Amino acid sequence: MSRLTERLTFTVPLSFEAHSLAQKLSKRLGNQKKAKQVYLNTLAVYAVNFYLQCMAFETNWELSDSRNPVMLKFLDVADLEIKQIGKLECRPVLPDAEVCHIPPDAWSDRIGYVAVQLNQSLKQATLLGFTQTAASEIPLSKLQPLEDLIDFLSRKTVNLRQWFEGIIESGWLALEDLLSQEPVNLEWGYKNAVGLSRGKQIDLGLQLQEQPLALVVTIPPEPDEEVNITVQVRPMQGQTYLPQGVKLIVMNDSGEVVLDTESREVDNIIQLQFIAELGEQFSISVALGEVSVTQEFSL
Repeated sequence: MSRLTERLTFTVPLSFEAHSLAQKLSKRLGNQKKAKQVYLNTLAVYAVNFYLQCMAFETNWELSDSRNPVMLKFLDVADLEIKQIGKLECRPVLPDAEVCHIPPDAWSDRIGYVAVQLNQSLKQATLLGFTQTAASEIPLSKLQPLEDLIDFLSRKTVNLRQWFEGIIESGWLALEDLLSQEPVNLEWGYKNAVGLSRGKQIDLGLQLQEQPLALVVTIPPEPDEEVNITVQVRPMQGQTYLPQGVKLIVMNDSGEVVLDTESREVDNIIQLQFIAELGEQFSISVALGEVSVTQEFSL
C-alpha cells in the first residue's frame, strides 16, 4: 500500500496472468479501439478482484458481463460480481488523468464504481478510491477513500423499494431457487402468493456445523406509504427444524431492538411481522450464541 495525495491506495502488480487474460478477451474484437478498451477494462477488473480477494471477499468474475464475449462486443463494461453483495464497476484511469470516466453502459445494476489507475507500462494498477454515484465524469479528488470501500461493502443496504420495480440485489433469490433442495411446503407457497418474497443464505459457521439458514423477506406486491413486512428464518439443506436458540431480531435505524423472537426445540420456522414507512431504514440480525449476521435495509 502507498499514500498518494494523503489518500490510502492499493497497488497491484499486473502479472503475465492478467495480460494473458486481457489479450484473450480483446483479441477477437476486430475494431482496434474496442480491443484496447476491453484490454484496459480487464486489467482494471483484475486489480480490483485481486484486492477484494485479499480482503476475504468472494468474487465471481466468471459470471460478470466483463468476461462475456458477447457483452464485451457491444458494451463498455468492467463489472465484477461480489457474491451476495452485487456488482462493482472497475474503471481504468490513465496515468495523468484527473477524472474517472463512467460510460452509460455501466450506470445501472451497480453498487459502486472503483477508479483504477494504470501506469504507463501497464505493469501496475493502483486502486485510488470509489464512488457510489454514476456520472459521465467523476473528479478523482471527489472519490471516497479506498479505506471506506470495505466498510461500504460489509454493510451494503438492501433497498426494498427497488424490489417493487423488479431490481433485486445479488444474493437475494426467489424461494424456489434458494430452497430448491427442500420439500414443497404448501402453507409456505400460499403465503408467498400474495407478496414478493426473496431469500438469502445466512451462514453462522461453526455454530451450526457449517449448515446455513435462510433469511426470507416478504413485502406486498405493490408499494404504499406503509408497507407490511414479514421476515423469517428457516433451515436449509434438507434440515427439518431450526437449531434451538436461533434469534431473529429487528432493529431501527439507531440500532435499538424493536422486535425479536427465538427458536425453540421443534420450530421449523421463526418469523416477525411489522409495518415500515417509505423512507425508513432498519436492520435484521440472525444470531446464535456469540455469532450474528446483520443486514441493513431501506424502504
